[in-house]
Amino acid sequence: MNKTDLISRHLEVALQAARLAGSLVLEAGKNPHIEVHNKHQNDFVTDADLACEQLIISTIRQTFPDDTIFGEETGTNGNASHGRWILDPIDGTTNFFRSLPNYTISIAWELEPFHPLVGVVFNPRQEELFWGSEGGGAYLNGQRIAVSCVTDFSKALLVCAPPHRQHDLVEGYFNTAQRLFLAVSDFRSFGSCALELAYIAAGRLDGYYELCLGYYDMAAGMLLVREAGGEVASANPEMPFTDIRCDLIASNGLIHQQILHMVHP
Repeated sequence: MNKTDLISRHLEVALQAARLAGSLVLEAGKNPHIEVHNKHQNDFVTDADLACEQLIISTIRQTFPDDTIFGEETGTNGNASHGRWILDPIDGTTNFFRSLPNYTISIAWELEPFHPLVGVVFNPRQEELFWGSEGGGAYLNGQRIAVSCVTDFSKALLVCAPPHRQHDLVEGYFNTAQRLFLAVSDFRSFGSCALELAYIAAGRLDGYYELCLGYYDMAAGMLLVREAGGEVASANPEMPFTDIRCDLIASNGLIHQQILHMVHP
């Protein structure tokens, strides 16, 4: 199977898995007494996260039994030589168990580390399914999407999310956030990195700055942004992305250098 066909097949399976997982999560969300467990400080997991990840894995395994799978909840298993899936079964778990609609299923696939070739982000509560593949563009519910055309930094709408799991970084973060806030139109934060990156891809937001993300939070979204014409990069040139920590800058590409300048004045 050539690379184009391989990407197409993996995208097909990712879409199937995302739709199945979305149905599971919507049903689980009807439970008025969702049980929530602490993993780390301000880092939560529910039974729905675990069930959703297992459903996605079993769906992938039916077609690709030998691929590596890196899931937020179950870690890594499989053979890396066959490519790697990166899963966040519910990105925005707090939103999910607080019944806020901004949570997503995030599924990506790559052959080389930190270079996703397929990305799917599904917001089941709002019935918005974003997907993309390398060289194939980015889509929302079947319609092609593109980043915004905003070039005036003072008119930009940015995501700027505090490092809620790393309180030792708060002072430096807020100094940077203040510089950004004073230079742009306004901030937003939706509580799901995957969703926020999908919104940049769709032209709803113009830029993004956040520290200490997991790669599973952003892998699918970064593919969407790039395929929609935007840019994604590490917020720290001396600290490339890793599976457990990603300091992220993303944008429509037109204001990327301004964000970098504000982060590293």
